[in-house]
Amino acid sequence: MKDPENEHRPARFALYGGAFDPVHCAHLRVARYALEQARLDRVVFIPAAQSPLKVHSPLSNDAARLEMLRLALSEEARFELNTSELDRGGVSYTIDTVRHFCECHGDAELFWIIGADQFEQLHRWYCINELAGLVTFLVLARPGADLIGSAPIPGLRYQVIEAPLMSESSSEIRARCKEGRSLQGLVPDAVQAFISEQELYRNLQ
Repeated sequence: MKDPENEHRPARFALYGGAFDPVHCAHLRVARYALEQARLDRVVFIPAAQSPLKVHSPLSNDAARLEMLRLALSEEARFELNTSELDRGGVSYTIDTVRHFCECHGDAELFWIIGADQFEQLHRWYCINELAGLVTFLVLARPGADLIGSAPIPGLRYQVIEAPLMSESSSEIRARCKEGRSLQGLVPDAVQAFISEQELYRNLQ
């Protein structure tokens, strides 16, 4: 039976950007919590070409990052992969990506998933005042995060996503690969198999 309350509402898409170098289980859990708590229809994973606030480029190539994401999302009906930032190349500014989605999905309600550490830096984001008018931020709460004390941005809308503390990180997984340690439980099994087969992150300096 259809829910009359939701039948005529705009689609609700959350955009989830990042290096995903590699994608891991915590990324997927964050997206599931966002789906449930923000009553989303879809979460769109968008691998960045180059983050404006990070000095280093991703350590694995674009094709490898895309394949790991495809493998990780293959059994998630409401998750999808979007390559617009890689297709565009250069520095991946969130405002450009959101403008693109506004053009393609003009009737949709757009959200952007970020961590509390990124939320505290929103005042540094390119065209943040325009961006704040286009999306609602879904902020992964972390112990000690000072969301209320973040720099005031006119029109900023956000919702805190409650989730248990998750220890996985891409940097930890890369370190494990370099040391030849198991990734069991940290990344989906298909992603672990791909990393092993391609010998990704084995020769990091």
